[in-house]
Amino acid sequence: MVVSQPGAVGMIYYRLYFMHPFSGHIDHYREFEAENDEAAIAIAEGWREAGPMELWNLHRKLRHWDEVPFTDG
Repeated sequence: MVVSQPGAVGMIYYRLYFMHPFSGHIDHYREFEAENDEAAIAIAEGWREAGPMELWNLHRKLRHWDEVPFTDG
């Protein structure tokens, strides 16, 4: 049983989608909780991959990261 305490602030649920760079479809995702949107963005930055990513909270898209350009050299 979970008991809610008055004035207690819970964690917010987020999902970070890792997109396939060619098809644009979801390749995989990570679910996590954070204190607020800014903290969630910072966590997502730490999981950055070469392909595009999108960070969502329920129906809100918080941020989209483009594919990291390939550099030769």
